Amino acid sequence: MAVAQVPRNFKLLAELEKGEKGMGAGACSYGLEDPEDIFMTHWRGTIWGPPHGHHENRIYELKMECGPNYPKEPPVIHFVSQINLPGVSPTDGKVDPNAVAILRDWIRIATELAKNPRPKEDPLSLEAALIAIRKYMDEHKKLPQPPEGSKYAVYK
Repeated sequence: MAVAQVPRNFKLLAELEKGEKGMGAGACSYGLEDPEDIFMTHWRGTIWGPPHGHHENRIYELKMECGPNYPKEPPVIHFVSQINLPGVSPTDGKVDPNAVAILRDWIRIATELAKNPRPKEDPLSLEAALIAIRKYMDEHKKLPQPPEGSKYAVYK
């Protein structure tokens, strides 16, 4: 028996509320890029760099795009702040979905969740993606980084 799917906009409204109220993880934040975006497609996020490495005390800015098939398909994520990280394009900051586990496995998890009741905490969300990226950054914290405040040319 199939479980009812939460419509895209309802899910994104719930994520927006959580992001705006700061109810999520303290190491990241997110919200709509344009409050007038009625389709809730374009988002901005920030990640506080993990401690004990070259990311410490840095704030990284990201852009996230939730396409028409979100949450069945993962968001497209770009770093606005320059970062030296495997799986992140050195030209435009695009995060390769295969580099971060949650993005790589997103469609499989979404398919499983469509067949089974959702857990208490939704494992597929913008917040979960940001937290996973931060964890991935921590795994590569010893890599030298561009000067703080640097942005990819496409965002200057």
